[in-house]
Amino acid sequence: MTNLPANVDTAERPRKRAARRPLRAQAADLRARYDALPKRQQWLVLGAMVLVGWLAADELLWSRARSWSAESSQIEAALDRGARRQSSVNSDLRRAVGTFGPVEPPGAAATGREELASAIDEVLRKHKVAGYSYEARNGQRVKDSDAGVLGGAIDRLQAEVKFETTAEEFPRLVADLEAHPVIDGVTTLRIQKNEQSRKLVVQATIETWVVSSGGRGGR
Repeated sequence: MTNLPANVDTAERPRKRAARRPLRAQAADLRARYDALPKRQQWLVLGAMVLVGWLAADELLWSRARSWSAESSQIEAALDRGARRQSSVNSDLRRAVGTFGPVEPPGAAATGREELASAIDEVLRKHKVAGYSYEARNGQRVKDSDAGVLGGAIDRLQAEVKFETTAEEFPRLVADLEAHPVIDGVTTLRIQKNEQSRKLVVQATIETWVVSSGGRGGR
């Protein structure tokens, strides 16, 4: 029996990976295989390549182009309707637009409920309203043929708010609610007088418009 020296490594050394062939060599090999095929099979390979290329172009390029074309047609139709309506705009409406400025488009439905609650709380805190009740609900959907251009139907998100304030603070508070960018309107106001506190008890319906994400929901 032969004894191996102690310094000899008897473990099997890992095999070296074969060097990767360059792309040009791989392409030449594929071309050679293609040339070796019968003529009928060559035509089948070409037909398959053309079909795969056409499907890829239809999925990646042409379908997106058709979507853009449909969207641009909707926007163009809405602009045409707006241009036709411009001729019937009276001077009072023109002065109103000049006074109140541009109209902000409705926000997203996903965050509308939180934004409306935050906006109302911000205004009431500003006017030192000690406490108030708040109840949110979904109003009727806005029916407008141009709503689809914004990405979906337009929903009304409403909040019933009840609070107390002074007669002096009341008009400024309502004005700030109307002027807040999140709030689209104070649709109803019911006012009573609290004889004990000498304050006004106000119940207001406050709403904001949101672009629906597909179903009935908040902003």
